[in-house]
Amino acid sequence: MIRKHKVFAALVFIGLSSLPAISQKDYQFAAPSPQITISVHDYADVAPLRLAAAQMEARRIFEQAGLETVWLSCSPKLEKTEPEGCSLVDSTHLVLKILSAETDANMRDRGDVLGNALLAGDGTGYYAYAFQDHIGILEQKFGFAVLGYVLTHEVGHLLLGSNSHAVNGIMSPHWNGAELRRISEGTLLFLPSESRMLRERLRPRRADVPIVTSAKAIAEAN
Repeated sequence: MIRKHKVFAALVFIGLSSLPAISQKDYQFAAPSPQITISVHDYADVAPLRLAAAQMEARRIFEQAGLETVWLSCSPKLEKTEPEGCSLVDSTHLVLKILSAETDANMRDRGDVLGNALLAGDGTGYYAYAFQDHIGILEQKFGFAVLGYVLTHEVGHLLLGSNSHAVNGIMSPHWNGAELRRISEGTLLFLPSESRMLRERLRPRRADVPIVTSAKAIAEAN
């Protein structure tokens, strides 16, 4: 059930079935940070500077959790000049699509839903989605950027697997007043337990055989 609040509306993330979030920038890791690549396929024509800022913010959040991320900007407009890795999908190379209402009719009537991650029964997943129209409305309403946090949340589901929603922090399924305030402050992060799980799960990961080999196939997968 979605509850409405007087000041902040509860924001919902779908795709899966009390300590405060704290900065983890002081954590030191003996081993090199594991790395994951995310191809961002922009079907909503997000302004380049806004998308770059969102990816930078997502990279910062993952870095504080001890994970290095590489973000590739992929777009139908860049079909001939997009980075080579845009066509790859495997356990170390994920796909995140930014959609508009025109490209995702199923979400037109769910203005509270900001994103979705697709997971198989065993908890594995390669594809996540962010709904630009809904995110844009929220950003206009509150006056601060949210896109980078949505991207981080959905990629978090792909990396953490099933049942990865949390009571609070960036993996909370409902972003109410406290979460939105932390977004505005830049302090909505992964919880320490989630950060440990991210590092533990990613260190043994090895790239497997790509399951998608062309940009056209990625577009058709939606």
